[in-house]
Amino acid sequence: MFLKMVKNDFIRNKIATLAVFVFITLAVILAASSINNIANLIQSMKELQERAVPADITQMHSGEFDQLEIDRFTEGQRKNIAMQETMVLLTFDGSNIEFGENQTMADTVQDISFVVQNQQFDFILDLNNKKLAIKEGEVAVPIYFMQQYDLKIGETITVKNGNYKKSFVISDFARDYEMNSSLTSSKRFVLNQADYDEMRRMRAGELEYLIQFKLNENGDAQTVQTAYIEAGLPANGPTVGGKIFLLFNALSDTAVAMVIILISILLIIIASLCIRLTFLATIDEDLREIGVMKAIGISKKDIKKVYLNKYRVMSVIAGILGYLLSFATVNLFNSNMKLYLSSDLSGNLKYVLSLIAPIFVYFMIVMYCKKVLKRMDKISAVEAIRSDIMERGKNRKYRFSLLKNKVLSTNIYMGLRDVWKRFKIYRLLLFIFIVCTFIVILPLTMYNTMNSPTFSTYMGIGKSDMRIDLRRTDRITADFNKLQEELKNDSDIGKYAAYITSSYQIKNAEGSWDYINIETGDFSVFPLKYLEGRAPESEGEISLSYANASKDELNKKIGDQVTVKAGGTEKNLIVTGIYQDITNGGKTAKADTSFGINKDAVLWYIVSIDLIEGVDIPSKMAYYQNTYDSAQVNDIKEYTQQTLGNIIDQMSTIVVGAIIIAVIISVLITSLFLRMLLSKDMSQIAIMRCVGLTSKHICQQYMAGTMLVLVLGIIFGVIASNYLGELLVNMAMSSMGAAKIELVNIVWQTWLLCPLALIAIVGMTIYISCRIAIKEDLSVILRR
Repeated sequence: MFLKMVKNDFIRNKIATLAVFVFITLAVILAASSINNIANLIQSMKELQERAVPADITQMHSGEFDQLEIDRFTEGQRKNIAMQETMVLLTFDGSNIEFGENQTMADTVQDISFVVQNQQFDFILDLNNKKLAIKEGEVAVPIYFMQQYDLKIGETITVKNGNYKKSFVISDFARDYEMNSSLTSSKRFVLNQADYDEMRRMRAGELEYLIQFKLNENGDAQTVQTAYIEAGLPANGPTVGGKIFLLFNALSDTAVAMVIILISILLIIIASLCIRLTFLATIDEDLREIGVMKAIGISKKDIKKVYLNKYRVMSVIAGILGYLLSFATVNLFNSNMKLYLSSDLSGNLKYVLSLIAPIFVYFMIVMYCKKVLKRMDKISAVEAIRSDIMERGKNRKYRFSLLKNKVLSTNIYMGLRDVWKRFKIYRLLLFIFIVCTFIVILPLTMYNTMNSPTFSTYMGIGKSDMRIDLRRTDRITADFNKLQEELKNDSDIGKYAAYITSSYQIKNAEGSWDYINIETGDFSVFPLKYLEGRAPESEGEISLSYANASKDELNKKIGDQVTVKAGGTEKNLIVTGIYQDITNGGKTAKADTSFGINKDAVLWYIVSIDLIEGVDIPSKMAYYQNTYDSAQVNDIKEYTQQTLGNIIDQMSTIVVGAIIIAVIISVLITSLFLRMLLSKDMSQIAIMRCVGLTSKHICQQYMAGTMLVLVLGIIFGVIASNYLGELLVNMAMSSMGAAKIELVNIVWQTWLLCPLALIAIVGMTIYISCRIAIKEDLSVILRR
């Protein structure tokens, strides 16, 4: 009997059942997809680490050094160090790399190096995660450049510098654990030993070194780093720990998974509210039947079982369907993972972990159903048989009587008045519209924020029109001085500021020495937004990045002292400000020009430029790019997009998915809500039609009320995405070095395009739903 009743309920409430089923399925699909994504990430990262055997400590160095000193140091640290290997890099400017039809890589913000495969660890892999073995005349190109320039296997690239010129056939694409991510500023091309030896013999590129250490299982990285500094070994470049490479590799896919999980949680909430709406409508229709069942002695438990079984069956079917579909859906989000981490994601871990999603959703839905069904306990058999509706309580006096309306048309006024009278019912719909708006606006504002020129301030860079990076060459200092002189005399330049980044030693919270990159210059020209304090303005002052100032690192606040050592001389500096920076692992610092530079450890030169109004920025960029071969010229937007390319691409996919989900939610929930409301009001609608109101007039009333709720939902949804969304983004980004990101709202998108699209979709849904329900035969309604 119970199965028959459940079956009949399915047939009778097709729209409501379909809506609930769709939301449960969507929730399971997204939740399982995100868990699947995380499981794939764990599996692929583990496989990549095992195959690549990355270094635990990498010291980048430019300049002369003695390998024998490194060998002696390694032998003295055998307690901690298992292996040591020094990779020699031949670095080139992008303008020296040609491909296609006279195209070059001059526009890249990445440092380009040519290397040979390591012998012991830090292996560079192919797309099958096998150790690259390159034949003579061939080259393996980093995945980053494959994407950026749409390169294919079999195409050629030509490397030229001075008297050297040679073409190489692209035989593979390099999956490089340490330099995969766009957040790392260097990329490695892999050559055959013979080609590399010829390139080095002809001095085609500038020499740089990666002095790498692989630690024992219980090796202490901090002990090794401190001992390395105290030994005065080569350190003209940043020091990078293995955890930073892990973070950079996992970052974009983790961010995607977190956003999907957030959306799936919201869908579970919506599914629960959808069930609530369905229960209210169904119980309202079945009130007399419930009274009869109670009167003939059927227990409350058995009556609840009739309704509960329906959602148990639905949750199981939706859970299985969502679980199976998630394996197809996840392919929309893991293309980046397949490219950069592992082409084979066929492990079994995802099948087990993804089961968490349907099981969790099932128990959440069943528990919520039981909670809603407790309403039946308050209904007596006599009251249920005599009542037409469940709404009981004290008579209330409502404001906004019809006689006082002097402005709006009667139908619109009655619709708006209905929202005020029955706001307890409409508040569910309001919440749904807030969630729909939130789901669309938050990913959209995140995408716009990352594409905004102001995002550079979260990368420790002041906002400017152009940025010129000078690469390390023999004439870099001369070029830097010449560039500043030319900028001073260029009438198109509004303002400019030069910055020099050098490596220094700094005393950490434990009293031992670490390396730190300090940028010196005049930071008042292109100011940053500081979380606390201000920029350094005189000698003896320093500002720290948020990550560097945190408790896990230097543990410093405004007014504290830090001790910096350069050339054997220690200086005590006062912390004047804390800023945000997501580059270089978020660990940077800034000092005024008066602080001086560490000439023995200069890492790079940067010049930021603003042009006067009316000057063509691309033309000016092209001029300086052609004039200075060793320079990399970009506008700030391009620099940001290249650095955050993977994350921005993935976020654009999420924006499209969020819009589709919001549309589905809006249509189904609006249909379901109006079904419930029209079912409750059917007698009242029949009376209105009897006294002469047309279907159009009645439809206008419901249209006005629902549209009012939609507009309020859009307003609150945008506000929630701006404030709550910003809070969530800041919580996620704080681990990267940005604790306070201000989301960028493009007004015509946030307050015009998205709201108008939602209004059009919901308006059409209301019109169709009302038209179908209100045209029902009056004689049937009045006989009920």
